[in-house]
Amino acid sequence: MQVGRDNEPGGERRDGGQASGLIERRRAPPSRSGLYRPALIAAVIGTLVSLAGAFAVGQWENRLVRAEFVGLAETQALTIQNGVNEAVGRLLTLRTLFESANEDITRSEFEAFSRRLFEDHPGLIRIAWVPRIERHERADYEAAAVADGISGYWIKRFADGRPVSEHDEYFPVYFSTEPKTSVVYGLDYWTFPERRAALERARDNDVVAVLRTRLYETRNGANPVAVMVGVPVYVKGTSRTTVADRRRNLNGFVVGLFDLPQLLQTIRASTAANPAIAIKVYPPAAAEAGGAMPGSTPDFSTEAEPRPAAQGPRWSSVLRIGDTNWQLQATAATRGRLVANHYRALAVLVGGIVTTIFLAIYLGLSSRNSLQLSLANRRVLELAQTDILTGLPNRAFFLEELQERNASAAGTFAILLLDLDRFKNVNDSLGHAAGDALLRMVAQRLQSTLRASDVLARLGGDEFAVIQAGTGDQRSASLDLARRISKLIAQPFQLLGHRVEIGTSIGIALAPEHGRDQEQLLKKADLALYRSKSAGRSCYTVYDEAMSAELEARNTLEGDLRDAIARCQFEVHYQPFYDVETGHRRGVEALVRWRHPERGLIPPDQFIPLAEATGLIVPLGEWVISRACDDATCWPDDVKVAVNLSPVQFKQAELFDVIQSALQKSGLKPERLEIEITESVLLEQAVENHAFVDRLKSIGISLALDDFGTGYSSLRSLTAFPFDKIKIDKAFIANSSNRPESSAIISSVVTLARGLDMWVTAEGVETDEQLAHLRSLGVNFAQGYLLGRPMPVGQLEDHLQIDRAQRDAA
Repeated sequence: MQVGRDNEPGGERRDGGQASGLIERRRAPPSRSGLYRPALIAAVIGTLVSLAGAFAVGQWENRLVRAEFVGLAETQALTIQNGVNEAVGRLLTLRTLFESANEDITRSEFEAFSRRLFEDHPGLIRIAWVPRIERHERADYEAAAVADGISGYWIKRFADGRPVSEHDEYFPVYFSTEPKTSVVYGLDYWTFPERRAALERARDNDVVAVLRTRLYETRNGANPVAVMVGVPVYVKGTSRTTVADRRRNLNGFVVGLFDLPQLLQTIRASTAANPAIAIKVYPPAAAEAGGAMPGSTPDFSTEAEPRPAAQGPRWSSVLRIGDTNWQLQATAATRGRLVANHYRALAVLVGGIVTTIFLAIYLGLSSRNSLQLSLANRRVLELAQTDILTGLPNRAFFLEELQERNASAAGTFAILLLDLDRFKNVNDSLGHAAGDALLRMVAQRLQSTLRASDVLARLGGDEFAVIQAGTGDQRSASLDLARRISKLIAQPFQLLGHRVEIGTSIGIALAPEHGRDQEQLLKKADLALYRSKSAGRSCYTVYDEAMSAELEARNTLEGDLRDAIARCQFEVHYQPFYDVETGHRRGVEALVRWRHPERGLIPPDQFIPLAEATGLIVPLGEWVISRACDDATCWPDDVKVAVNLSPVQFKQAELFDVIQSALQKSGLKPERLEIEITESVLLEQAVENHAFVDRLKSIGISLALDDFGTGYSSLRSLTAFPFDKIKIDKAFIANSSNRPESSAIISSVVTLARGLDMWVTAEGVETDEQLAHLRSLGVNFAQGYLLGRPMPVGQLEDHLQIDRAQRDAA
């Protein structure tokens, strides 16, 4: 399938024309002579031939109905199976939540996540978190549940609801989507033999275990049948290779109870199931017996009343839920179009001519029905390869198309990988519905730039891909296409009353110039995309061999960086800053350096971005904070130490504890520590960040807004967060003495800071002229090579005239 402009003729309309032509050919004049031949034979041969013809037509009708019936039945069975798999998959998502979380999941988090996960899923009765509780933990869990608002919570038996006697371990319902007054809280699944057996099966085999059971509570005077789905959850980071490992490292179970009839009815309703097919689903006992057992009652049926066993065609399959099979049986609906009535066969008996005309009409209608069925099947295949949100081909189709073009080994083509810039900001500020609308609008714009021979697909998230068909100069053509796409996407979007501006980064790989291997072409296009994003985004780049070398160098550097953290190859250098008016030093800024065993001293701009991208900045940042606090304890009390926080560190939940621990272990007073934060950090998770900043301020730590003027420069950040200092970026200082606009900006920042009772520090002061000019503008502190370069701690202590004996004594 090739995607072109929206108004371009072709696609389905072209296919429809071919189908019409096929029907017309089946009605072409050469077949008309055959229409009258059965009538002539019937008239000559008489009743015997008519009976034979009636029998043949009857059998032929049966085969046609059977073929159509089987096709529809298979489609509905596949749809139901996919719907059930999707419901079970959502439970597996809950398992991922527990196994990936660094901290224990709270009740409110579980309820909120479950509510979003199973929103608009009426087939779900409830979800529960069933933790593994050891004997000595029982009292704590029961008390915690009562504290969470579950009155009278205790671990109880299924049989009578009384407290469970002492055991080595329990598996009670601890979290649930039920109201906190529900009787299901505290039910110990280990006291219900059938449910225990199912959960043990899930635990030992690391599978989704399913059990047909009855609800504990009474509804409308009875305990209705439900399907229990148990998903084992293991302790994060532990082994589950053997059964012994899985038993030892089990954390608990995510248990879902489903109303199977309502779930299946919802799936059929949401997929517009064909009413000509009647579906019955029999319980696992029938599935094990190979079909519906005599007298067995189905768990689900689309027919209100049972029918005689021999009526209409039948088709059966297995409906698999977790590790358990239900028997799915499809029949033609009563009085539906898939029940053969043999009216045509009876008409053959009337006479030769009438029979001949009737058969001709019937053959035409049957051909049309067969074609419609074929088109429907092809539509199902297209939907499986289509992105539902945008209507574009999805990743599966893109990879298949790419493989076909590579297999042909003829001609040239280009791959363009696109990643939208600043799309996350739209999702965060306007919501996911706005993000979905934006993706649809982006897809429309991209379609408008392509030819009918090109392929556009959405790979997922905010990633798109294009296969550009071959041209004379493939490199120039791909660059021209990338240029047009970049310019088109950069134009503003009107979205829900908001003006939204985004960009796109593009990576390009050419075939056969960069090879024909599918994986290699995608990898090279991805490397080019990474280069575009690293270059400042909204760029497009064609792959070259240097990128592979850079990737290899980056991987080598990453390995060295991991070794360096493990072997403590880092040093902290300190750069002093001074009071502009008095000339007294007021403190130092901690700057990390890497002492590589082969390459020597590596500056931070060569490894900090890599550390942030790989998450290694977290242990490195903890070490810098700890080291800076330890060093500062040996300096005079009036020397403050400033430490930068990376945006990646800010996402660390225990960052406050890390800072507080460093202060406690070193004995440094919090008033002597200054934390520098860039403004971009504060734009994400504003509520959580505000709480974090307040906690820092509450123990006496001062805060500085770093690199002010290079990012968003939002006045709201200055008023919303309690900063003590603003640090003006060195880019403004370098031009302050010869560019009036830079001086005006500095003067405005100083005036603003005074009004907000904040200090101002100028970075990058390198000349006496700059220092004098900053003094005249009212800047409080200065920092730069003129006043002192970054230096090791030993050199700094000499600079501060600190007695080395004092350091040794400390």
